[in-house]
Amino acid sequence: MSSAEPLRVPITVASQRGVSWLSENAATRRILLTRFGKVASVVDSAERLDETAARVDEAAQVIIDAFSGVAASRTLPNSLDEVCARLKLDPAKVRQRANELSGRAD
Repeated sequence: MSSAEPLRVPITVASQRGVSWLSENAATRRILLTRFGKVASVVDSAERLDETAARVDEAAQVIIDAFSGVAASRTLPNSLDEVCARLKLDPAKVRQRANELSGRAD
């Protein structure tokens, strides 16, 4: 994966250059399509998208592990369901991980 800075391209320029140009350049670096100077869309390679998705999944797991450890070791002032709703986490996954960390089977 390239660590090059993203390429900012106005949408009008990208449309003039075509899809092949976008695809070729997205293979080496992320392309930020802009409209009136603001990013409107992103074109990226499938490889980088997969790597990004994997990093997001890993980060979510770290958060679930950290919260599950807290949940397994003490009572929280808010219910698990309330906290999970705020964090957009699946309470069943958090409970399952808490049980795994505590050595209990559910």
